[in-house]
Amino acid sequence: MTIITISRFTMSGGERLAKCLSEKLGIPAISREVITQVADQFDISEALLWEKLEKTKHGAPAERSLYLAAVQLALAERAREGPFVYHGLAGHFLLKGIPQILKVGIVAPLKMRAERLMKEKDISLDEAVRSIQRWDERRSRWVRFLYDVDWLDPSLYDLVINIANIGTESACELVICALDQKEFKELPEKQRSIDDFVLASRVKAQLALNERTRGLDLEVRVSEQVVKITGRVLTGGIFHWGGKESTRNDLVEVAKTVPGVQKVLVDLDERAVPLD
Repeated sequence: MTIITISRFTMSGGERLAKCLSEKLGIPAISREVITQVADQFDISEALLWEKLEKTKHGAPAERSLYLAAVQLALAERAREGPFVYHGLAGHFLLKGIPQILKVGIVAPLKMRAERLMKEKDISLDEAVRSIQRWDERRSRWVRFLYDVDWLDPSLYDLVINIANIGTESACELVICALDQKEFKELPEKQRSIDDFVLASRVKAQLALNERTRGLDLEVRVSEQVVKITGRVLTGGIFHWGGKESTRNDLVEVAKTVPGVQKVLVDLDERAVPLD
């Protein structure tokens, strides 16, 4: 069975769908538990962790990168234990690299969602509409800032369900039906891909944690315990990192401290920061 990620509009019923799938498939439904785990690991309050992750301007980008890498690692470690349903915090982006993830998008009309919020919070319909519009815009900015994509783009998902005319039970059956398709059947090499993703996530978290390599714009991939690190090095002004070769050596040295790493390849693009 594969991992299922659910991305949804505010008040569109994504949590209810996750619970339904969890019960019918007998697998865990996960959301805020990941944030709790990371908050405990780094001895930081959940509220502060959410704040640091969701900032789209100002703040310390190196700190945000560290916590985002930590959330990705927590999900990667969970993927090694077996299938689950994940709803929240753009899981299909954080789990990119694991094959056969069923990416589900849940949509619903604004009025329908506002009416649900109005009843839940005992507020006016106008106030509910404004609140949901703010939350939707905030999520859109957050995903674009972190991943440079429009999270409403249907091509990002394998299955998009309009919950307005389809109840939770029917939506649940649609997802289960999709799981039965050949594209989501277990492949012999899937566990190796998950192991590679876990190791890559560990290396990325370690690079984000180490003072010599934190704050760098990097991608980390692993194939059979060989780590490949790609990214940009900004030189000049306050972004001077000591040059590409020095940074490359730091990356190799830090990555090799992660158990399981056999070899490290680094490909950096050096770009100068224009000075006024």
